[in-house]
Amino acid sequence: MADEKRPQGAVAPDTPEMSQEEAQAQMDRFFQVLEERVKDVPEAELERGVRKVEDFIDGKMGWAELFNFTPEMLFQMAEFGFMQFKQGRYPDAERVFKALTLLDFNNAYYHSVMGSILQRQKRYGEAIAEYTQARELNRGEIFMRHGLNDDAAGDFQKAIDADPEGTDRFANRARMLSQQLARMKTKAKG
Repeated sequence: MADEKRPQGAVAPDTPEMSQEEAQAQMDRFFQVLEERVKDVPEAELERGVRKVEDFIDGKMGWAELFNFTPEMLFQMAEFGFMQFKQGRYPDAERVFKALTLLDFNNAYYHSVMGSILQRQKRYGEAIAEYTQARELNRGEIFMRHGLNDDAAGDFQKAIDADPEGTDRFANRARMLSQQLARMKTKAKG
């Protein structure tokens, strides 16, 4: 059992419980090391980092933004992954799109391609889950394209209500499409 590999930080079943004092000493050492590592970082940069982590925790940004992935970087990754998919290199394409769905979970395209990759590998249950996620993210636009404007408006409004600050790009797209629906409705009446 001792020779088996455990995930980093995992505690062996036969490890005795840590006392409160030992836990406090470990926490103190951790914060001493952390303070030493950030002592030369400017205060403004630390504050910016704290705000980014808070925004991530609050769901206002994803992993891609947290780790400063640019849209161009994500596009290049997607382009590479799609080339792998087209060439039948499904495990390679899966690795790329799995990373992309984690980096930008709200991107319907990434989930849709991931569903196709899984389907080609005959992993139908997982494919359905990815297609479902893509559809949920993209549903309002699909409704709108098929003339189901009331359903589209309802989905757009849910996205807008979930982002009162107007900071989420998908909610902002929903705002724009909602305005487009309103203009279409006005033209139809007049």
